[in-house]
Amino acid sequence: MHTGDAGDVRDHLLGWLVPDGDPVGSLAQQDVERFCWYELPVKWAAEPAEYPHILTALAELLEDVDRPRAAAVCTSAATRAILDAWQRSPDEGRAAFRRAVDASPVTPPDTVLLVWGPVMGIAGAVARSNASRMLEQALDDGVLVPSARGYHTARTRHLDRWLTTPHPAHDGRAPLDAIHSERRREWAEAPPAARRRLRSRLTNLFATAPEVPGDAVEPLRWLLESVGDGVALTQAGYLPRALVVEAAERYDWYLPGMVPRTEYDVPRLVELHQLARTARLLVKRHRKLSLTARGRRHLADPALLQATAAQAWFGDGVRAEFAEAGAAALLGGEHTLDALTSAVHDLATEAFTHADGSTPQPDDTRHVLWQWLLPGEALGFLSYRDLRRSTIALTPTGRAAVLTALRARAHAPRSTPWA
Repeated sequence: MHTGDAGDVRDHLLGWLVPDGDPVGSLAQQDVERFCWYELPVKWAAEPAEYPHILTALAELLEDVDRPRAAAVCTSAATRAILDAWQRSPDEGRAAFRRAVDASPVTPPDTVLLVWGPVMGIAGAVARSNASRMLEQALDDGVLVPSARGYHTARTRHLDRWLTTPHPAHDGRAPLDAIHSERRREWAEAPPAARRRLRSRLTNLFATAPEVPGDAVEPLRWLLESVGDGVALTQAGYLPRALVVEAAERYDWYLPGMVPRTEYDVPRLVELHQLARTARLLVKRHRKLSLTARGRRHLADPALLQATAAQAWFGDGVRAEFAEAGAAALLGGEHTLDALTSAVHDLATEAFTHADGSTPQPDDTRHVLWQWLLPGEALGFLSYRDLRRSTIALTPTGRAAVLTALRARAHAPRSTPWA
């Protein structure tokens, strides 16, 4: 377009930004940012030399309706830098655009309650747009002040309150409930058919959060409390022998009448130690193992400890998918290892292939399944009927952990339309 006539530029802007004839004042700052940082360089038929004139015209339109914060976006140094990045290459432009959106005070941040994610359904997109408008209003009203001490914490708390308050856009439900309901439905509908059949049987079980048992994750709690301010590891990096012996006696984790020499002799303790390190609850510095600040927070919050342990138990990727199938089977009652492998293998053969395109074999399924079963036993989530380990069952704390992990997976953000 040519920018010789200021009136034409304003008309073009109005037709683009408020095509239904709404007032300019109805534009959210997020709409202005998207135009300046993406639509102008990518979708408008304008030369870079025309950008300043176009942006000045938009800033004047916004100033006329008393929107100085949004107007400032148009003429900011950040906008000029993003437009320059688009001129260098599309990749640089997209990266600069994403960084600027992430840094914007009207972009809803991730919180403990909700991680937004790159792929959203209708409920998620509506909630995110409304959350952005809510943050903008809080900035305009002085409820949130970016330069104030504690601003980021106040912003997160403000958003969490909004997420858990009923909103007319979601038929009176809280935005968080609407997003979670949508995510559960999308999670249950993900292909292939084997996954869809499996998940459709599970979603009603965790529509509400399971109650956390009083003795949840007792073995992990014991390990964290035992390590406390720190224990000296052996030269080989294992837990001290006194702690190993205590674990073996406390949980009957070793052969009757015998005493283990090292942590390596007690596989369930190895699993527990590794999980605690992976979850960043314990940290090793030189030859000393000690609680992290995160670990201390978890010890003070049984529900948080339960959730973290459950999610670490399931892991991610293929292992988590197999864990879903194994959990679904065990929620229905105890299984032999062969029966459990068979139930999980139905999913494996339909949902996965090896790198060479071949179909997984039962032994492949059993191998991955064991990676889930071993830490589950160490955490006290699984039990066996007898010493021969003829059948596997969920303990009461294991059932709660399974529901917690499945719920977290169903409510997690999506990076692809089907996940």
